[in-house]
Amino acid sequence: MANLKYIKQKTKNLMLYMVKFCVHLCYRICNMLRKHDHKKVVFVLSRGEELEGNLYHIHQEVKRQMKDAKIHFIHTSNKMNLILLREAFIISNAQYVILDDFFMPIYLIKPSKRLKVIQLWHAAGALKKFGHSTIGKRFGPNREYVNIVPIHSNYTHVYVSTQRVIPYYAEAFNMSKDNIFGLGIPRVDLFTNKEMKEKTTSSVLQKYPALVEEKVVILIAPTYRAKGDQEESPLELMDIIERFSDKIKKEVVILFKPHPYTKQRILNRLSNISNVIIEKNTPINKCMLISDAFITDFSSAVFDFSLLQKPIAHFVPDYDEYRRNRGFYQGLKETSDGEIIMSEKKLIQWINLREKGEYKDTTRMIRKNFDNINNVSSKIVNHFISE
Repeated sequence: MANLKYIKQKTKNLMLYMVKFCVHLCYRICNMLRKHDHKKVVFVLSRGEELEGNLYHIHQEVKRQMKDAKIHFIHTSNKMNLILLREAFIISNAQYVILDDFFMPIYLIKPSKRLKVIQLWHAAGALKKFGHSTIGKRFGPNREYVNIVPIHSNYTHVYVSTQRVIPYYAEAFNMSKDNIFGLGIPRVDLFTNKEMKEKTTSSVLQKYPALVEEKVVILIAPTYRAKGDQEESPLELMDIIERFSDKIKKEVVILFKPHPYTKQRILNRLSNISNVIIEKNTPINKCMLISDAFITDFSSAVFDFSLLQKPIAHFVPDYDEYRRNRGFYQGLKETSDGEIIMSEKKLIQWINLREKGEYKDTTRMIRKNFDNINNVSSKIVNHFISE
């Protein structure tokens, strides 16, 4: 049995090397044969089919500041197969590649010195560990895999919400602090631009006219949780919602925002609960605008929500297990002003205490996690095109 496992692992590694070689060769040849296009900007979508969040706001700003930009899109699945050759071809003569998550081809090539790889990582602040920080953890990649596929390599610019978290991102991406900039998170422009905020709130409410009434909207958005050998914890917030949905007061409606990687068959369990709305398509920051309170476990979206100064709760009965299997850069009490809840009973009580338009002072949390919250997209685009 041990020999069979060894053979399977070596075969898998060989396949990884072969794909890596093909992608690198494709990029190298195309880079030499194709004329470099200093106006070409490639946006990589890996978390959905539509531009949203950081990518959307930077896309709008690129069009404003780079009138002659030639914009291309890659919808990637990040799987080690020959589709990566097409993606390598697209980026081979680009000036900018802009992403907010994992992008496999960048880790398999030696990029041209003219290429700027802009990482707008989708999380604000620094809470749960990821990337190189999780090597050796149950959640993380193994060292042998990283030796073949050097994940999170080749970024030339990384933008984060505050300079205080730069050391954590340098560790996670195994890169120099000099290439990480605390200019902010582009998507918070939605909260600080009054006109954009009002227009967006109105459009989301049109989708849910019932919420215009005196309903207390509780947004629930769990973080991504791995399954199988990489599982951090078996806790599933959807199980909890199923159990407490009939115990919350009639004035409350749950707006459930699943993680982009959640399977539809799992979501179906909540589809027939009358006081639960499943929202797959509206970006989470837009959902926040119509919500009166926010419940999560370890999602970094909590930092975005703090800017709205509304009640926050973390439901984390598995805190110790999650810490062992994945780990944290900083503790919840250190980074969040939200209430930390360990039992379903307390969670139900917290929900039933919520009121419409309730205020929560999150000033400490905002100072801790953001250096800049105004015109972030403009500052970031101006920064990377002027270098």
